[in-house]
Amino acid sequence: MKIPHFDEFIAIDWSGATGVYNGIAVASCRPGDSPPVLVKPRHNRWTRSDIAVWLNQKLATGKRCLCGLDFAFSFPFEEHCGYLGGAAGVDDIFSFWALVDGKCAQDADFGCASFVHHPDHAHLFWLRSAHPLAWIRRKRLTEDACGEMTGTYPESVYKMIGPKQVGKASLTGIRVLHHVRSQNKSLAIWPFEPVSNSAFVEIYPTLFRVHATKRVEKIRRWSELDTALQHLQSKPLKLLKGRAPTDHETDALLSAAGLRAFSVDPDFWSPPTLISQAHREGWIFGVRHEPTIGRHDAR
Repeated sequence: MKIPHFDEFIAIDWSGATGVYNGIAVASCRPGDSPPVLVKPRHNRWTRSDIAVWLNQKLATGKRCLCGLDFAFSFPFEEHCGYLGGAAGVDDIFSFWALVDGKCAQDADFGCASFVHHPDHAHLFWLRSAHPLAWIRRKRLTEDACGEMTGTYPESVYKMIGPKQVGKASLTGIRVLHHVRSQNKSLAIWPFEPVSNSAFVEIYPTLFRVHATKRVEKIRRWSELDTALQHLQSKPLKLLKGRAPTDHETDALLSAAGLRAFSVDPDFWSPPTLISQAHREGWIFGVRHEPTIGRHDAR
């Protein structure tokens, strides 16, 4: 396939938290080997609402942007029942997004509480400390494939407790995606749509860390980040390094450089043989192969 060309590479480390939170970081780099840079928020910290405004402004410039966002773009699609254990009238990814956004219309800052606790869906989620007896660890094909590739264990988006839970981040992110896509008709959401201009892709920062450092541990020193960037064909940072970085910042910076490095490989633009599955539940950019384990293995 023809490899898309981009003018800017953006990575966003995400957060599904409510209230005041510091979990979002944004980094950007240009084509070539220049170092990535952190994008400063308008206020003291990024919010999801600020990200939505910033993305719309960025896309309005006409630059061809490849933006990677660190959350699941979809929930699992199961052959026998579809999305959400059999949600009526939800037969593709964008109708799924519309359902999520519609049921959360009153939640501020692209929140997701109304969806998670809605009577139609609450039974699907692990919401409290005790393991629900009927809970199913539904996972997407790409999460199993990514886990095998990195030696990690991406969680089910239906698990809403614990430090590794990703469900709230995914639902809030889906609301932002739905909003930004509605404002930008030339934007492609990969792999659901063909890429001809700007594109949003799902990323898993650990994938870039494993590629660059051969380890899954977070990067918490500027010197370690500079070494990792070299393995992604990037020059070291041009930052005032008077403080230690947060792992959100290093994830965003490394992911921006990783997107740029991975984007020139045509294999990364073609999900594996189960293309219909990828078109229903998405694919993590940079994951090459299919898993050999069962999709809902409760490991």
